[in-house]
Amino acid sequence: MTADQKKFIEQIGTAAQKYYSKYKILPSLVIAQAIKESAWGSSKLGSVNHNYFGMKWSTKCGTKWVEYSTKEFKDGKYITVKAKFRSYDSLEDGIKGYYDFISGYKRYANLIGEKDPAQACILQTP
Repeated sequence: MTADQKKFIEQIGTAAQKYYSKYKILPSLVIAQAIKESAWGSSKLGSVNHNYFGMKWSTKCGTKWVEYSTKEFKDGKYITVKAKFRSYDSLEDGIKGYYDFISGYKRYANLIGEKDPAQACILQTP
């Protein structure tokens, strides 16, 4: 593991721990997803816009937005489209935005209060 990767884990972990008492979603899961979704924070969406999770923008989300080309799966194939993504002013704002986002969806309800990372990773079906 590189020094930059260790630093990224520490930064995401510190912000995630700050909000744990409110959202009750394991910081380790937030760290893992941020690593995967943003390539250790090196993606432009992560490094410039502090959106480490690829969250799309909507009029209801209350954030600024930025537009990027992205691949979407449609009609059985991948196509490139322009899409609006959430943009945050800081790493901490991006982590809070992620917690706000996932805590508002039933499909992520199994994460709230779960203390076992393995259990939290089991796909829940409605």
